[in-house]
Amino acid sequence: MFFNCINVQDWFIENILVFIYAIYAPIGYRKFKYSNVSYLFIFLFLLLHTYGSMYAYTQNPIGEYFQNTYYLSRNPYDRIVHFSFGFLLAYPLYDVLKNKLTVKGKWLFILPINIITSLACIFELIEWAVAELTTKQTGETYVATQGDVWDAHKDIVLAIVGGVITMIFVSFLNKKTVV
Repeated sequence: MFFNCINVQDWFIENILVFIYAIYAPIGYRKFKYSNVSYLFIFLFLLLHTYGSMYAYTQNPIGEYFQNTYYLSRNPYDRIVHFSFGFLLAYPLYDVLKNKLTVKGKWLFILPINIITSLACIFELIEWAVAELTTKQTGETYVATQGDVWDAHKDIVLAIVGGVITMIFVSFLNKKTVV
């Protein structure tokens, strides 16, 4: 994917966290094994993210399809990935809290959403820092605001909504298995 990317500097910056996870995953596997569902969700998120970074989120073909089909003012791929961050990574967080840290009760469903919220905010601060520290073109490509002054706020809310949906579903499944 690196060889066909639109902006090499953006691709590298976008994938720093993927590189860190790739190094940590084998080490972390010895300390904690996620459920198969968690590994699937992590893989799907990394796939969405890596595919997005190949084209830059603002020029992604899937986003362009949605933009043209539904007459959207911007390429929505960035928003899809932010929603997916919450939706796909809330369950692995739940998995860690339940099986490694033995969190119980309502906190088992609230903490993943809190962590998603914190990470989404931190990521938006990282986007801001990258925009300040790189070239204007790379900063604009990386942040992907596409003219929306509320982009960071919307991205955070989408991650929260994704996490809430997952935790509601997991909570519902847990109540079904208890009864």
